[in-house]
Amino acid sequence: MVYADKTVSCIGICQSPLLSIEAGMETLNAGQVLQVTTDKPDLVEEVRSWAGQSGHALEEEHFASGVTTLLVRKGATVTTEAT
Repeated sequence: MVYADKTVSCIGICQSPLLSIEAGMETLNAGQVLQVTTDKPDLVEEVRSWAGQSGHALEEEHFASGVTTLLVRKGATVTTEAT
């Protein structure tokens, strides 16, 4: 079981949900976990896509009583070394 370091709730009316999720993720260090809860199936797909494109890992996904909980682990920051 994965435990979250921060939670973002997008249940009901949620203004700019992906921006809220991105802002929540920005506060975390690499390797920490953001929990996202939503009752919107289209947002679940957006979070899956965003996580993959942003270098984060979708650790777990649960659905119960119309609510999906996603646990997303923040990816490491990419650094470039000069050679």
